[in-house]
Amino acid sequence: MQLQLSASNALNKWLKADLPRLPTEQGKQAGVNKLSSNATTMSWQVHLIENHYRSVEKTLIVCEANSRFTYFIPLNRMIFTPDELTERLKIEWQFAFDEALEESRLIGHYEIASLLSKLNDIEFIPQWIKNTDLSINGHIADAAQWVTQTLDDRNLDRLSQPLAFEISSYINCQTKSIKVNNKKQRFIPIERLFAYVQDITSPNSTSNDQSDDMSNVIPFRR
Repeated sequence: MQLQLSASNALNKWLKADLPRLPTEQGKQAGVNKLSSNATTMSWQVHLIENHYRSVEKTLIVCEANSRFTYFIPLNRMIFTPDELTERLKIEWQFAFDEALEESRLIGHYEIASLLSKLNDIEFIPQWIKNTDLSINGHIADAAQWVTQTLDDRNLDRLSQPLAFEISSYINCQTKSIKVNNKKQRFIPIERLFAYVQDITSPNSTSNDQSDDMSNVIPFRR
């Protein structure tokens, strides 16, 4: 299953990476394609913010395309390669997912463990792109406000990982809204992501095809 990691301009610049863009329809603006997750691709928008104005301390904000499930990765050093970030992104969304499931009490401890075990059986093949889904921008901005306000209120330079999980779990249990065909649609991120994960871990899901075919992965250049 493809793990599509869509880097914002800020993150791409910080990584100093020459990431590819998605194909663009004629007449459409490049680099602002709408992202979506499905049975074969799990798509995340990844953005970088400064914890304070001109701060060397940074935070990654990671938002899943369909559910708007959001989590944070506090960065403890100034330079990461895409490969290093990939390894963290491949697993840390599952940690945040676990925390939010516990907070939401959608299912019990045994069911959570069983679901995470099924997720572990899926091979996630990362694909970095340079792209900003404008429909996700508002959710990213709200999440950024949570980070900076929390740091200011607590006089901190950087989120601890437990605090990052605490904030993301709270956000992901709150009602969000998006416009679909000019109609407002309300939902709770953890409930949407839970339903999606149930789908991709079901026995009949095409995501369970453990093919080693890498032909659909676009490489990045550094």
